Amino acid sequence: MAKTKAKAAPAATPGDAPKKRSKVKLLLFALVPLLVLGGGGYGAWAYFLAPAPQPPAEAEGHGGVDPQKVAALKAEADAETSATYSFALSQLLKSRCGGLEVAALKQASDAEAAHDGMLVSMSWQAALRRAGTVTEASCERMLAEIDHAEVKASGGGPAGGHDAKPKGGH
Repeated sequence: MAKTKAKAAPAATPGDAPKKRSKVKLLLFALVPLLVLGGGGYGAWAYFLAPAPQPPAEAEGHGGVDPQKVAALKAEADAETSATYSFALSQLLKSRCGGLEVAALKQASDAEAAHDGMLVSMSWQAALRRAGTVTEASCERMLAEIDHAEVKASGGGPAGGHDAKPKGGH
């Protein structure tokens, strides 16, 4: 193998001084890693160690009960006890369980529709859910429920001639 000659370093001239680094560059090289570490530390603290958020003040004022959830439950209960609900059940179960005369329920349902469309919509949805659970064995119970609602809507006394409690201890 042949030896290569090493090149000689250029001769230093008396006017050349060593290059100085800019103070701004030195400051950036020192601060950037500190900023990255600081941001990562804050992110870790916020993700793992930060306290849990507090519930809204409105919920605390009501004993921890959310008023919107309570209002939604009331609307669902109103829908399942309305005349429209019973009328919708009578219409949905007519082919499976037989029909009943529900003129008073129809009239009461129309009055509810004129007053509160949302109640009518929720009542039909609830009736559809309930109609899906009805079997041939439960048709008699459903017809009795619809008949009771019809008598109540017509302004008559309790349906079925029951004055106080139904038979069977219920």
